[in-house]
Amino acid sequence: MFEMCFASTETLLSSLLSTCEATAAIAARLAPRARQEFLRSHLQDRALNYRRAANEIRSHGGLLGIEEEADSLTLAEHDEQLGCIDSVWEAVECSALICFRDALDAELPAEVHAAVRRWIEDGVSALERLRARQAA
Repeated sequence: MFEMCFASTETLLSSLLSTCEATAAIAARLAPRARQEFLRSHLQDRALNYRRAANEIRSHGGLLGIEEEADSLTLAEHDEQLGCIDSVWEAVECSALICFRDALDAELPAEVHAAVRRWIEDGVSALERLRARQAA
């Protein structure tokens, strides 16, 4: 019989912390490049929310993360010419949400599980707002 191996809570929290920090850094880097005010504001808000999530993860014991500046992230070979920032952001946010969703399968402490579920709901809601704006 196969046994399922889940990452320890500490490892999982560290992974989520890295995801939050990287996602916040990407949002912060994309925001000034957005041509539309809605998208710029949306990205600034998402960066702030991912920083809040990172702080909450730290409060639950997440110790590691990526200490990386947004300027050092490479989004595209010539990202100053990046024309479809909303599509790039949508892919980034979906990737982060997959990490959070996968974390729900682990045996997390109840308060961490509730926080992860909140972050997923927040991210899905943000994606819905972005998609509604794109459709308009």
